[in-house]
Parts: sequence; C-alpha cells; structure tokens
Amino acid sequence: MHFRAGIKKMKPWERKVIRVINLFIYHLAKHWLLLVNLAVALYVFPAIGAPLLMWNHYERPARAIYFFYSFACHQLPERSFFIGPHLTYSLDEIRNFIGEQADSVIQRRRFIGNEEVGYKMAMCQRDIAIYLTILMAGIAFTFVRKRLEPLSFRSFLVLCIPIAVDGITQLMGLRESTPPGRVFSGALFGIALVWLTYPRLEMAFEEIRKAAATNLGRTLIRQDENDTFSTTSR
Repeated sequence: MHFRAGIKKMKPWERKVIRVINLFIYHLAKHWLLLVNLAVALYVFPAIGAPLLMWNHYERPARAIYFFYSFACHQLPERSFFIGPHLTYSLDEIRNFIGEQADSVIQRRRFIGNEEVGYKMAMCQRDIAIYLTILMAGIAFTFVRKRLEPLSFRSFLVLCIPIAVDGITQLMGLRESTPPGRVFSGALFGIALVWLTYPRLEMAFEEIRKAAATNLGRTLIRQDENDTFSTTSR
C-alpha cells in the first residue's frame, strides 16, 4: 500500500522526464564509440583537407583551418606532409623555397606552400599519423569491443618509448627525425592509446547501459502500476 501511494505521487510529466533522461543515457552509452570516432574524424580530416582547399582556390576557409590548428601543432613545413609534387621536403629544400626566412621558426610555420611546391597539411606528420591511427583503430575496435582485453599501463609505457625517444632527441637537437620515424612512432602511440583506453571505456559504458536499461524498466513498471492503480480507484 505504501509503495502504491509513493507511485501515485509521481506526476506523469515527471515519469516522462525520467524516461527521456534514461533513454539519452542509454543511447549515449550504447553509441559512445561511434561518437568518439566521429569526433576524431572531424578533427583530423580538416587538417588533411586544408591543402586541397588551397589547390581549389578556397583560400579563406583553408587559412582559417591552418590558423585553428596552429594552436595545437607547430606546423613546421619540413615536418609536414604536402599535397603537391612531393609528399615531404627537407629543411634545406624549404630554405631554397623561402630563402633567409627559413632561419626563423615563426616564418617557417607561416609558410603553407604554393602552387610550385604544393601545400602542407595543417598538422605535422606525427600528429596526422597519431589521429589517423586513432580513427582506424577505433573503427577496428568496433569488431572486437566485446573480446579485446585492455592494454596494461606498463605495456602502454613501453609502446610510448619510440615516440618519446624520437621526439626528445629531435627537440634537443641531437638528431633530425625522419618522416618514416615520425609516422611509425605516432601510429604506434595511437594504437597504444586506443588499446589502453577504449576497452576500459567499453566496460564502463556497459555498466552505464545496464543501469539505464534497469531504470527504464522500473519506469515502465511504475507507469503500468500507476495506471492500474488509477483505474481500480475509480
């Protein structure tokens, strides 16, 4: 009797609000991987598309993209992929293109290319490799999400060694990294990051899905019992 009295106090609009919230949580937890993959795609593809926009004379949106990514990446041309006659250029080749301006890091960052040499992507080679790999690994995870065990933190740190060594030695001026090295270390880091986090996210969202489904079932039961209680009371 007390339980039914409690049910009667819940107004119809309150039940609807609770049901909508639980439905939103359930579908968010169910489709989290799709949303993450879409977010990564929306982040990486404009960086790849910027030089294509320049080639097709859409200069304003292209420059807006370069400006946006300048806050997240150094955009140095000698460490970026180009869409043009050649995929990559060395620092000496960049110096031949822009002369003494190549001695300034700021001026090199500002150089996006031209019709003679092509146009650089809005992120460096390593970042392109990282985010493209995260996207591809995220898509691949769709097929193994119920079976893949998460990577241990120790193994993750081991897989991060190549990107750390390649990046630190380059930063300290001990050596100039190569495009294959940047791509390999970036891709390995992207795989390691997905392997570390996505299985754990899947397990967490699975619990959220179950809780939301249970709450949805309770809401429907309460609604049915409330309707029955209202009918018998008349």
